[in-house]
Amino acid sequence: MGRWLSRFLLLTGFLLFSGLFWWLPEALVRPALTLAQAAPKRPDYYIDQATLTAMDRRGRPRFILTAQRLVHFSRGRRTLLIRPRLTQFGRHAITTTIARKGYVSPHGHVLTMRGHVRVFRGKTAQLGPTEVHTHTLTVHLTRS
Repeated sequence: MGRWLSRFLLLTGFLLFSGLFWWLPEALVRPALTLAQAAPKRPDYYIDQATLTAMDRRGRPRFILTAQRLVHFSRGRRTLLIRPRLTQFGRHAITTTIARKGYVSPHGHVLTMRGHVRVFRGKTAQLGPTEVHTHTLTVHLTRS
């Protein structure tokens, strides 16, 4: 009888611990996700047909960022771009990047473009025109 009782207690303990390890992540993660999504769904402001032009020290444009709509959320310090278009003026060629949506970092130095991203680069002295297709692209915008 003692042998069956020890097996029963061992099996019961095993089932309790496995149930605890199954339940505990659910009990901790779900409230954390609820708190993380507590940011208001309504934006602070939005701008239709937004255009940003960054100039270099000589007054020439470094890049032009346009979007069909810019939506800013202050709680998460996020900026969403609908149909962004980034035109970068390099030394040898102009590079244009378009996507379905984009996100700007809080300080404005990183642009993440998502959803059928297409990059077009003009012809240079060494290379012909280039076209790249991807799902996600991160662009670090230079300050100089």
